[in-house]
Amino acid sequence: MSQTIVNLALPVVTEKINTILQTYPWYSHQQAFISPDLRQKLTAYVLSRMPGLYVSMDNSSACSLESPVNCYSQEQHREIDQLIHQGIEHLLSHALQQNYQTQSGRTETLFTPSSWFG
Repeated sequence: MSQTIVNLALPVVTEKINTILQTYPWYSHQQAFISPDLRQKLTAYVLSRMPGLYVSMDNSSACSLESPVNCYSQEQHREIDQLIHQGIEHLLSHALQQNYQTQSGRTETLFTPSSWFG
């Protein structure tokens, strides 16, 4: 039988992100992360800050991995939750900052003489 290496971190983080965003107290946060790009950035943010957890399994059992959540300790679950909350705040503040810079950049160009004459 051949063995397959399975990354358990990705499905756990994805499931936890979905759960946390559903219960997050601010509705606007839930709406912001409907975007697949922003959700992917959040997943990458969390995964890049935690160690991976890999197991070697038979090919026949790799698809039947039922509960990778049980492979993490309670402390690791708390750390993942904390990373998700940090990632949400980081990505939203970064998006708001970019939005503000874009808006203030447009305002400044309205008052520069070069924009008055085309």
